[in-house]
Amino acid sequence: MFNWKSWSWRQLKENMFNWRSWSWKHLFVVLLVLHLLPLWIFAYFPSQDGASHVYNGLVLKEYAKHENYKIRDVWQLNITIFPNWLSHIMLMVLLYVFPPVIAEKVFLSIAIGMVPIGFFYFLNAVHKDREGKFVYAWLGFPFAYNYLLYMGFYNFQLSISFFFFSFGFWWKHKDDMEVKHLAWLYVLLLLTYLSHIASYGLIVLGISIAGGCIWGGRALAAAWRERHAEWFREFITRLKPLFYFCLYMVPVYFVLMEYYLQSLKQHQEGSHRGMKWIWDYFLGVKSIVYFTDWHIPVNYLLLFILGIGIVISLYYRVHRKEWVKQTDVFLLIAIVFTYMFVRAPWGYGPGGWINDRIHLYILLMLAPWLALDMGKIARGVIAACLIIFSLLHFGRTAYDHGRIAPEIAELVSGAHLIEPHTSFRHRSADWHKSDALGRVAYVTPFVHSVAFYGVYADDVAHLLNYEANYNYFPVNRNNYKSVDLNYISDDYMVAWFYPASEKFADLTPNYDIIHETKNLKLFKRKRAAEPMLELWDKTESGNLIIRFDMQPDNGETAPNHHPIGPRTMYESGKFGWDTEWNHKDSRADARRISPRQASQGPKGAGPLERDIIWGTEDAAFKLDLPNGKYRITNVFQTSEGATHEVNLLANGKPIVRKLTVPPGNEKIEEIDTVEVTNGYLIQVIFTPKLRIRTADKHNHWIWNGFTVEQIF
Repeated sequence: MFNWKSWSWRQLKENMFNWRSWSWKHLFVVLLVLHLLPLWIFAYFPSQDGASHVYNGLVLKEYAKHENYKIRDVWQLNITIFPNWLSHIMLMVLLYVFPPVIAEKVFLSIAIGMVPIGFFYFLNAVHKDREGKFVYAWLGFPFAYNYLLYMGFYNFQLSISFFFFSFGFWWKHKDDMEVKHLAWLYVLLLLTYLSHIASYGLIVLGISIAGGCIWGGRALAAAWRERHAEWFREFITRLKPLFYFCLYMVPVYFVLMEYYLQSLKQHQEGSHRGMKWIWDYFLGVKSIVYFTDWHIPVNYLLLFILGIGIVISLYYRVHRKEWVKQTDVFLLIAIVFTYMFVRAPWGYGPGGWINDRIHLYILLMLAPWLALDMGKIARGVIAACLIIFSLLHFGRTAYDHGRIAPEIAELVSGAHLIEPHTSFRHRSADWHKSDALGRVAYVTPFVHSVAFYGVYADDVAHLLNYEANYNYFPVNRNNYKSVDLNYISDDYMVAWFYPASEKFADLTPNYDIIHETKNLKLFKRKRAAEPMLELWDKTESGNLIIRFDMQPDNGETAPNHHPIGPRTMYESGKFGWDTEWNHKDSRADARRISPRQASQGPKGAGPLERDIIWGTEDAAFKLDLPNGKYRITNVFQTSEGATHEVNLLANGKPIVRKLTVPPGNEKIEEIDTVEVTNGYLIQVIFTPKLRIRTADKHNHWIWNGFTVEQIF
């Protein structure tokens, strides 16, 4: 084993520049570093869904902050244990340390780099100290850059390495599975499950086939050799390892079965692509084809190399009369996976690409079955051919990567213009179109790269965030929001490769172009040039002052106050609620209702003290005003026979903390001073999420009104 501690820097330098002293380990490290270089040389990684994972990782990180009212209004967290979690957790953690694009690069360095390392560990566990055990270890490199990675399926990419770490660890300790080994196996399988259910299902199937064949085969062989009166008892005795295996696999099977039954309940049928697609995919090894068809003829070289390996393996097995070996289970697993690839549906419910995921493992699972104890020259030739194939595959990948990355940089070049507490959408006439490639055939690396528009400013809602539509992602649409987000007004529109003629007709009346490149136009919704000060009054000293009375629609308004109902939505230059009221009622008329409600107290009180708006969801009220220093007076009063807890933020600054509004019409005024520097005042009101409303404490906030007075 290589001992780093025994080396001096002088020895290291001498060996680095003396290629004759290099071993296959040195070459493995060089190839690993080489495969990670494109991530850091080029500005952006051209995956389809990757930027969405970064955005949702940021949502997870920032969601607990009530000042991020826009993302809290649009999204809700789906905090349950399910596959597809791990990449979001990792990105969330990395975003505490790195900016978004760098966080993605660090994550991808781990996710891509671990694939050849995991495959290397797997082969090492299977073959242990056999000579030439790493002849096929180079297969991990071309499959590290695969179609599903460029689709942006980051969780599945993570699951590939955990698949091989899990299988390798189990194989290494299968005959001495102690408690500590079992604990580590469960950890690895849990990480596989949290990455992706397809890899989890395949690893459980693969280990089960291997365990059943090995221990079942041993028991049958022993019973056949020792044919005597007690053969059945001997057979059962030799099956004890298999019984122990089945026992410790029960929790693993339970998790898989629970997920399967839940999916079966939700989705009754799948869709199949047809045998022509299956045949073309298999021969083209399309699990490692993504931008163009260039890789397909090169992949024939891989099939040819592995075909030679199969012929050599069969020759040696027949020549040496080695009819049954323990590693034959991997040939069986590869055959089972191939059958599953052919028969499995492409999609099942909202989940898809099932065949693609299975196919990726077929050739890799064949590798440990192939013969190693051939001549040294033959091993060297096969290893050299695999390395050459890996370099060809990687070289073209890096070349296309380098051509697409500048286009993504152009697409996201306006991201720095997005302001906090806003929302955006995107559109394009053709998301596959590329100046560099003409047309990206298999993935659309531009469509979700626009998610980067949501990561550079605070509290930006990416309204076409596709992940939020599915319950197997940790960020979902808010439970009182319509699935059709057309009800939510967007502040920006990102238009990519979009013709400027009649296609922009619906945008130009309401938007201004604020950024434009060859293929990109960034639109910003038109806004008032300045606050409408005619809506304000003036104090005796000449300072601006504005007053708001929160009340039911058409209620009595306090003198010199502006009436604010639950549906008084924000208008540029004016004021109003900046959290939406776009719920679709379940009734046939699909009326839009508000998450905020209004109520009236006893008639004896004045209009301001009597009427309130209340709610359980966070609510943000926005007021456009000139920059300067302002005194804010918020009023709270209730006739209910219970207390309410109220918290208020003013432009992100806490001004009311855990205020208890007592029952019995006791008026409370909270006076605070706020410096406005960005042309608006946003007050966010919220209360703790209490699941149970009691007679003494209600689970909603209340707000009677407030006054904003300019001071100098």
